[in-house]
Amino acid sequence: VAEIGGQKADQIMIICGADNGRMNMPNYKQNLRFASALQNELASMYPDLACPVLFDYRNYNQQLTTGSLLIEMGGHGNTLQEAIYSARLVGKALAALFTAEAGQ
Repeated sequence: VAEIGGQKADQIMIICGADNGRMNMPNYKQNLRFASALQNELASMYPDLACPVLFDYRNYNQQLTTGSLLIEMGGHGNTLQEAIYSARLVGKALAALFTAEAGQ
């Protein structure tokens, strides 16, 4: 749990699949760049909200389109309110990231 803005938020984890040549994910590096950009935005806006990106040889259907990530939030040790608050914070970070990208 992280305390952000006086409220408890569950820590989130961004998951990005990798390809070792057998996963049929030719564009996984684009997803990793997106995961890294989101991780950086979250760290800038809300330190302690996000755990490090999990980058592993796993397939999460991220080969279907670029810009696909899996974001885990909430678990058996968190309340629904903590997960909802974290989702709102992630949404704000995504909006800031997309706004910055559009301005370039």
